[in-house]
Amino acid sequence: MEFLILGAADTVPTAIGSSLVQLVTFLVLLGALSYFVWKPLKKVMDERENLIHTEIDDAEQRKAEAVRLKEENEAVLRDTQAEISSMMDNAKQQAKKEQEAIIHDANTRANQMMNDAKVDIEREKEKAIRDINSQVSELSVLIAEKMISKEINQEDQKDLISRYLQEAGDK
Repeated sequence: MEFLILGAADTVPTAIGSSLVQLVTFLVLLGALSYFVWKPLKKVMDERENLIHTEIDDAEQRKAEAVRLKEENEAVLRDTQAEISSMMDNAKQQAKKEQEAIIHDANTRANQMMNDAKVDIEREKEKAIRDINSQVSELSVLIAEKMISKEINQEDQKDLISRYLQEAGDK
């Protein structure tokens, strides 16, 4: 049995004993390492793994929250844009109505002013015609007086002039 060259012992039982001592020492060392090193190392590794999983879960939750907030913000933005667009349309319609009302008001005032001016012109025209007729009658009386000189009395002259003015006014 020379294949056992572990401790360079001279005999096989010594080699087996030496191998057993080494095996027991290895197992004790393995047990001590397992108890003092492996368990704390495993505990640290498990804690680290749990921390990583927790951080990943938190990151996923924050990402989901960010997506939700983004969608809410986009919805609020769309609603605000729609509201602004509606307000602009209403303002344009109101401005158009006010413009039409102002134009209608101005046209009404202009027409009223034109009608008032026509009435004033007609009144002044009639006044001028009356004044002219009055002056014509006075001049006619004076001319007639001079021409007729006392052949017709004053009342006949007034009747004659009145008829003459009526005939002139009818023309």
